[in-house]
Amino acid sequence: MNIDTFKMIIAIVQTGSISGAAQQLGYAQSNISARVHQLETELRTTIFYRTNRGVILTDAGKEFYNRAINIVDLTEDTINQMKHPNEVEGDLRIGTLQSASATFLPPILTEYYRNFPKVRLAIETSNPMENIQQVLNYELDGAVIGENIDKTDLVSIPLVTEELCLVSASPEIGDLNTASFLVFSTGCIYREVTETWLRSQNISIHHPIEFNYLDAIMASVCSGLGISIVPKKIAQPFVERKLLYMTELPAGFSSIQLDFIYRKDHFINRPFEEFIKLLKNNAAVKTTKKEVS
Repeated sequence: MNIDTFKMIIAIVQTGSISGAAQQLGYAQSNISARVHQLETELRTTIFYRTNRGVILTDAGKEFYNRAINIVDLTEDTINQMKHPNEVEGDLRIGTLQSASATFLPPILTEYYRNFPKVRLAIETSNPMENIQQVLNYELDGAVIGENIDKTDLVSIPLVTEELCLVSASPEIGDLNTASFLVFSTGCIYREVTETWLRSQNISIHHPIEFNYLDAIMASVCSGLGISIVPKKIAQPFVERKLLYMTELPAGFSSIQLDFIYRKDHFINRPFEEFIKLLKNNAAVKTTKKEVS
């Protein structure tokens, strides 16, 4: 068993199939299958359940996969530090909300990349539940989420408070009981705020229209398809161009807390360590400015 074995298992899990891993790694599919069988024989356990749709990790396989990611990260970080002790080099995989990827993160990523250009950055946008699960599965180093979490195996760093508003194509919102709400899929913090706010008024969303992209929601609100709750920073440029109208939300529903999460047992290599430092420094600066103002 060597580092390539661990990389092989990681590739199978992340592509969802042995054929996908073979294509990613440049090996023959039969070679990957034989090596997996050999590994399972050596460990005297089953790592994958084989299905018509691909493979699924067994409980033992999940434990092996989690350890494999840490071993590969530790190995590659050690090699990088031995070869280039004064340079920060490696991979950084970050998950985020779509809104944060357009408002909060860009200046941070720009500063980070300027300081550490040899780090290979990968940014994935998704809803909070998917981000959390990917962090728990070691598929992401960490993620920006917009909700309070109750996970004892996660570290949470407060980042910034995000102001929210209701947007519409006309100044008159109309009857909320019959309004069409444009929302993300279940698990999105903005949808959760929308539903909680309406429940506080004994209203249910009767006409939810689901989207995967924030840009699509904004364009559809502008065209009059419906109304939506979005971050003020996203809405402001549209308001200034008179493409839509912004309505304040009641206290308790007008903001969310953005946090950065990562696993407590996650191996913190140099790229990740420097990213956490930058996040904390940025959050500290924002807190100081808020106190001064």
